[in-house]
Amino acid sequence: MELRILGPIEALNDGRARSLGGMRPRTLLAALVIAGERGLAEHEIHQVLWGTAPPATVRAQVHTYVSRLRKALGDAVELVRLPNGYGLMSSGATVDYLEFGSLAARGRAVFAVGGMAQAADLFTAALGQWRGPALIGATEFLEASEAPQLEELRMSVVEEKAAADLALGRARRVVEELGPCMAQFPFREGLRSLLMTALSHCGRQAEAIAVYHEGRAVLAEHLGVDPGEELNSTFQSLLAGTLIAHPPLPGRADHPARPGPVSSREEACTALPPDLVDFTGRHAELRRLREWLKPAPDATGCAGPVVVTGLAGSGKTALAVRAAYGIAPAYSEGRLFVRCRDASGCRRPPADIAGDLLRGLGEQVDPTAGPAECVRRLQTRLTQSRCLVVLDDAADEAQVHALVPGSGRAQFLITGRPRFATLPRVRVMALGGLQPREAMDLLDGIAPGVAGSQGDAERLVRLCDGHPAAIRAVAAQLIAKPHWTPAHLADRLADPCRDTLGLLRVGELDVGATLLRSAAGLPDGPRRALRRLALLQARRITVRAAAAALELPVSQTEDLLELLVDAHMLGVAGSAGEDGFVFELPGLLMCLLTADGVGGGARHLRTEVIRRQPESNRAPRPALPAVAGSRCV
Repeated sequence: MELRILGPIEALNDGRARSLGGMRPRTLLAALVIAGERGLAEHEIHQVLWGTAPPATVRAQVHTYVSRLRKALGDAVELVRLPNGYGLMSSGATVDYLEFGSLAARGRAVFAVGGMAQAADLFTAALGQWRGPALIGATEFLEASEAPQLEELRMSVVEEKAAADLALGRARRVVEELGPCMAQFPFREGLRSLLMTALSHCGRQAEAIAVYHEGRAVLAEHLGVDPGEELNSTFQSLLAGTLIAHPPLPGRADHPARPGPVSSREEACTALPPDLVDFTGRHAELRRLREWLKPAPDATGCAGPVVVTGLAGSGKTALAVRAAYGIAPAYSEGRLFVRCRDASGCRRPPADIAGDLLRGLGEQVDPTAGPAECVRRLQTRLTQSRCLVVLDDAADEAQVHALVPGSGRAQFLITGRPRFATLPRVRVMALGGLQPREAMDLLDGIAPGVAGSQGDAERLVRLCDGHPAAIRAVAAQLIAKPHWTPAHLADRLADPCRDTLGLLRVGELDVGATLLRSAAGLPDGPRRALRRLALLQARRITVRAAAAALELPVSQTEDLLELLVDAHMLGVAGSAGEDGFVFELPGLLMCLLTADGVGGGARHLRTEVIRRQPESNRAPRPALPAVAGSRCV
């Protein structure tokens, strides 16, 4: 039995295709193949088959598809019922996805010890598993979630094969194979660097220089960035006449391919997640992050951990991943990415994260070893490895301190809501909202043509406070409801009687609920203070005005406000001289907190709070339109 997903999804027995029974059974088979030993939970199966709108008979339909697959696949493949889903045991079948991963991994191992000819053959065999674009015949939901990652794996092996061919003196072959790929993937700097090297060794230096300048123009025009270190280094070597035909194995730095598809946990931390296609703005932040992430000049250690923090949905992970891709060539031993919370949002133990990172570094993890030993092994290894480690959505300082060694060659990029200020030599970047022009570009990039209604679109992004996730939500609303105009949606969003939470919820993207969960996670004192301040409907407030509203001493009020700043629920808008700082509540959060309701006495409480405020501190009504134009600092 052969199972194929790297092209049309099909199952062959003795070369003859078996009937799988339609698009959704094919999709289920492909998704189970990709999931590997982990299997798929029921909600994951529903997502790949129907997206966010499964039918009422979803359980029965899934059972029917499983029965069809069992009948079609016979004894060679076993579909196993798991406690909350299904798994696929394919020990009796040949699977092109697994063969591809195995051949590619063997090729890398041989390449690393200098076996260029054998490595090139193995990479060629791995690419031979592909019969066209992956997942042909799957639902759009599985294709959208998995096809880009599979294509990334394929292109990484294309680059690795090109590197081996160059080392064998096959420059002309490399030019023939990479030329068409370059047109299809103009942003892949590793691919461009290999093509320049091949052209140079074919005596076509002028064309190699042209390839560089074309790439520089494409990156500047579409991404607003300059070429990375690897491409610039290739260009400088080309000009100096020192460009060698034995480049290092691609993927260790620029575009690391996943190792053989052994388990989803290992895959999750041995390669960065896909970069956002529509990533927009944050140019200044990107430049600063890449500068901070550069290795120390003496190459003996890192410059210190870097933290990206901010309100939920502010784009911390997207920015960190984009920066990691840009600085990757400086970390020759690879990049590791691991999430510090599980799927339910709960904090993961440091030992579990350490185990994932050790496996990503190619080490075996002894299941009988205690948590402390696992963490100790990781810290020892990271002091010796020049790699970039992205700890995503870190929960607290205890979790991070357990994973980050005090010194060593590894560089840490940490995202999370805490600032982790106690880490040695830490540098912290706090994200606010997008700049107005960046916010407009993001809206227009997701929902093209919306920005044509310039004034209404600008009002819409102001109401979103420049919050990236909120802008994505309203853009998705405009796509899902083509009869809505930006003006209509802005009116609904500005109406305090409307369901603001519903307007910021599209499919699995639920921005309002995420922000409210962040507020609900605060300690009791700051949480009550935040809700009471939101009732003022004033974006900016001094410490004394807040003390009057909260009926607390000024010193205690200032402490509460600073705790809310640390939690990104408030910004600092400036100084009020002897009265301390002026604090600012994001308008979007204010709207959600008041619309969410603060109990049956909300209206009375709001009246009492406003009555105690100086006249100059009160906001005109209706409140939301009056405050929505400002941007969170």
